[in-house]
Amino acid sequence: MNKNISIIRHTTSQIKVAAPRTACLQTHRASARQKSIARAVRSTAGVAIAAAALYVTEATGAGIDSVEVGTASAPGDIAVAIGAQATASGNSSLAVGSQANAQNDGAIAVGANATAHGDSAVAMGLSSSAQGEGASAFGPYANAQAERATALGLNASALGVDSVAAGSGSIAADSAASAFGSLSTATSVGSTALGYVAQAGGANSLAAGAWASALADSSVALGSNAVVSGVGAIALGVAAQARGAYASAIGFGATAAGAGAIALGGNANASADNSVALGANASTTTDLSQSAFVPVGTGATPIAASSATGEVSLGSANNERRLTNVAAGAAPTDAVNVSQLSAVDNKVDALAQSSALHYFSAADPADGSNEALADGTHALAAGSNASAMGSNATAFGTSASASATDSTAIGAGAVAGTADATSLGASASAYGSGATALGSNATANGAGALALGSGASAAADNALSLGSNSSALVANSVALGQGSIADRAGTVSVGSTGNERQITNVAAGTADTDAVNVAQLKAVSDQSSATAAKLDGAVMYDTNADGSINRNSVTLGGDTTEGTVIHNVADGVQASDAVNLGQLNAALEGAINNATIGSADALFSAAGDSATESAQASGAHAIAAGANARASGVNTVAEGANAEAAGTNAIAVGANAQASGTNAASIGANAIVSGNNATAVGAAASASADNAVALGQGSVADRANTVSVGAAGQERQIANVATGVRGTDAVNVNQLQQSVSGAISASNRYTDDQIRSARRDSYGGTASALAMAALPQAVLPGHGMVAMAGGTYGGQSALAISVSQLSDTGKWIYKVQGSTDSRRQFGASIGAGMHW
Repeated sequence: MNKNISIIRHTTSQIKVAAPRTACLQTHRASARQKSIARAVRSTAGVAIAAAALYVTEATGAGIDSVEVGTASAPGDIAVAIGAQATASGNSSLAVGSQANAQNDGAIAVGANATAHGDSAVAMGLSSSAQGEGASAFGPYANAQAERATALGLNASALGVDSVAAGSGSIAADSAASAFGSLSTATSVGSTALGYVAQAGGANSLAAGAWASALADSSVALGSNAVVSGVGAIALGVAAQARGAYASAIGFGATAAGAGAIALGGNANASADNSVALGANASTTTDLSQSAFVPVGTGATPIAASSATGEVSLGSANNERRLTNVAAGAAPTDAVNVSQLSAVDNKVDALAQSSALHYFSAADPADGSNEALADGTHALAAGSNASAMGSNATAFGTSASASATDSTAIGAGAVAGTADATSLGASASAYGSGATALGSNATANGAGALALGSGASAAADNALSLGSNSSALVANSVALGQGSIADRAGTVSVGSTGNERQITNVAAGTADTDAVNVAQLKAVSDQSSATAAKLDGAVMYDTNADGSINRNSVTLGGDTTEGTVIHNVADGVQASDAVNLGQLNAALEGAINNATIGSADALFSAAGDSATESAQASGAHAIAAGANARASGVNTVAEGANAEAAGTNAIAVGANAQASGTNAASIGANAIVSGNNATAVGAAASASADNAVALGQGSVADRANTVSVGAAGQERQIANVATGVRGTDAVNVNQLQQSVSGAISASNRYTDDQIRSARRDSYGGTASALAMAALPQAVLPGHGMVAMAGGTYGGQSALAISVSQLSDTGKWIYKVQGSTDSRRQFGASIGAGMHW
């Protein structure tokens, strides 16, 4: 059969097979043989044309070996154009469909208004467009506008070189960009969007998942609704967000808003720069501008790294976590573990049990109604309602009162009412310059008066009473012994009426004013009875039971019921001499003046406003030191202005420190501990949960059994963390980066595999289409045909088989065909046509 001929119907439709310029045809009438040739041509081209009256002519407008059907035009060599005004301009090009246009060599345009402009470009689908060399557009309105660009799906657009857009409405707008999924967009160089409405807006960015968005350069968003807006940032997980530059958010709803921040865990939130939030619902809220806690006073240890560029949070308020298996810190900026803290606690306990503190305690009600007052330069008041109201005044004890300069009142209810007065003992009182009252209820009311003993009274200037309930009632009088009364000026009393005493071990007097002993008295009695008579028994030796004189005993006045005043007694010299009142007063005054409370007094100092400030210790064995300090729990210690220790065994150290939980320890200005067995170390640190530990200024530990090194917005780094080994160990940044890198690598491999698989599947489908297109069909009336054809594309191959049948009249033709490709995909189609 000669293919270089033109077969023309007497209608507006025609099939033209281009003839070489050397062909010469002589007739325009179609013979029976020519009709058979026409049938063969139209059947091979897959176009059903009725066997009407035909005639042969030369197709002078077509290229060599080209085929034109209808009003189509195939100017290119070996080109095929089928459809109204279809144009196959390039060599080996194919245009099928109304106004389809295959403009360049090897171009394929299939579908109404399909356009393939570019060598080897392919456009398949209604109004599809492939505008670059090697460009491919598959689907209605698919648009591939650059070299090697591929658009697959309704309204898919691949606008950059080597770009790929697969899915309805997908857009790959820049070089090497890839968009897979309906309405997905990849708008920058090297960007990749995978999933429904996924958006990759930054160069080399990756967005995978429905509504995932990677908007910044080199950003990665993996997961439904994941959003990345920071350069180099990563968001992995449903609704994860990484807004800071180089931030990482991993987990459902995780958010990393700070530059370089890391949020790892469901709903974790790392809002501060360079901060890390580890664990579900963890958050970083510490104010990093706050200064670190720095101890004051002599001997304070210098603080390393007192400023922080970020924080590490293991939880959030009411969601704290325990950091376990932490190695003991070595460098100043290392985290410490519980064993190290326990060592410090043990040392504090040892100090508390040492002699320096063991014997000091105070107690007072916690209602604040019994405040001590100290008002005066260097005044000191200690005790419920104690009052020190003068310069250098000292008041110790409940309701003790020292109301004048240099006055001292020690004991519950003790009163020192004048300058230089001293009262020591419960309800003791001293009024008068230099007056001294020592003993419960002792009273010294006179300048230089001295009362020693419970209930002793020295009621006049320079009076001396020594002994419980003794009384020296007039100036310069002396009352010696319990119940003694000296009621005459300048006398010494060693008893009272009905309660006289012997003065024993009295040395023999020598001077005229010396007291004499019994021996001297007996001698006088023996020497002269006349003298004894003259004395009238006023002074005489006592007698023994046998009637003999006892020269070692003298009873003055001869009356054992009443005492006798011994006047003009000289100063005693020997140890056995009697002393006169002057010597006794001098001795007592020296003893009192030289008395000291303790050798450590010079090391103890306190200052404040006694009118408004007082320390109170109301719990058993409690200690409170500092203005308004309160120690109300058993065995508690409150040290510092407004410090308060309320829980059993609680410790509060620092201005405004509070420890209300059992065994709580609050160390640092404004530190607060309310949890049992909780510890807060650092200014404004807070531990509100049981067994919680807050370390560092402003740290908040409000979840049980956790350690916090910061607070929300004030997180800290934990430096030099050893590599975790067990499942409950803390991990360091290196481990985290390795884990993230592995996850990203695995994700990339998975994505690459999926893309390669999809590409191979599409190549296999193309090979199947080519194989099915190459299947011949029955051309003889009443005959059938079984045909087989193969196809290959992009490294994939396919096999197609068909069965066709032409009716006896040649008017009807039927065809069934199927295919399989190297990707194990199967396809089938069926068709029927009618000639007229």
